[in-house]
Parts: sequence; C-alpha cells; structure tokens
Amino acid sequence: MVGALGFENAYALAMRDEAAGRLGITSISDLTAHAPTLVMAGDYEFFSRPEWTKLAATYDLRFRDRRSMDSSLMYTAVASAQVDVISAFSTDGRIAALGLTVLADDRHVIPPYDAVLLASARLAREAPDVLAALRPLAGTIGADTMRHLNAEVDQKGVSPQTVAREFLARPDQLPALSPAP
Repeated sequence: MVGALGFENAYALAMRDEAAGRLGITSISDLTAHAPTLVMAGDYEFFSRPEWTKLAATYDLRFRDRRSMDSSLMYTAVASAQVDVISAFSTDGRIAALGLTVLADDRHVIPPYDAVLLASARLAREAPDVLAALRPLAGTIGADTMRHLNAEVDQKGVSPQTVAREFLARPDQLPALSPAP
C-alpha cells in the first residue's frame, strides 16, 4: 500500500440542505425521530446490504416509505423533493451540486471504505520512481475535494484526465462548483 488518499467513498444518508436545516437534522440520530414522516430512496442494492440492516437496527430507522431506484434517479428525486432521504455515495459530485447535506453517522455504523493507492511488489521493485511520485498524494484529497472533482466530470463533462491534471497542477485553487441544471 502506497498510502490512503484521505477520503472514502462509502454509503451515506443525504437530504436536501433546506429540509435538513428546517428539521434540525445533521446526523442519522437526528433523523430517527423524523423518519416515520419521511420517504427514503436507495439504489437497487442498498436495502439488501449489511450497511442498511445495521443502520436500520442501530438507529431504529422506520420510514413512512422506502423506494429502490436507479442511483441517478434517486439524486434527482431528492433534489425535486419526491423523496426526503437517499442512500448517497459520500464523494458523489451531485451532493454539492444539488445542495444536499450528508448526515453524520454519529454511531459509526457504516464501515470505512478508504480510497488507497496500491502497487504491486513488482512495480515497487521495477519502478520505484512511480511510487515516489504517488506518495505525496497520501492524505491530501478530502471528501469535499473529491466531490468537487467528481462534479467536474459528472456535472460539467470535463474528462477525468483533464480534471486530474488540473488538480495536480493546482490542488489549492479548485474553481467553485456551478449549480446543476
């Protein structure tokens, strides 16, 4: 392992900023009292995954309705208030672009899915300069930065290669996100 990048891409629960603020919800514990009046959407796998089983049991989450849908539709559904809560992916660029709040997993139920740089022993042996070039990235890309980079690709259509090149050239000068159409 060369190093952890500094972010994880895990499941998370997210709501519209406006709704979370109005209801005073910043964490999944806060969500529990409101869940019986809310509709939750998850991607096609989410409600059968161990993460959901453990979240529902630990936080005693009981929603008015649960809907399974394609992940791209789920983001549109929460943004347009067709559902109240979604199972988001923690570094999805649509979180910032659509004005969503990621709820804190204050009981640490969802396991970490840290993004790490891995290299084979052969690469380390035959091209140690590659590992040396990658090591400075360890711990430098937080979740907010990764969301921004993902939004550049997903929302603005910039190629992943261009986004990566620009980030590496100027990591402290990320342009502001433009709102999603």
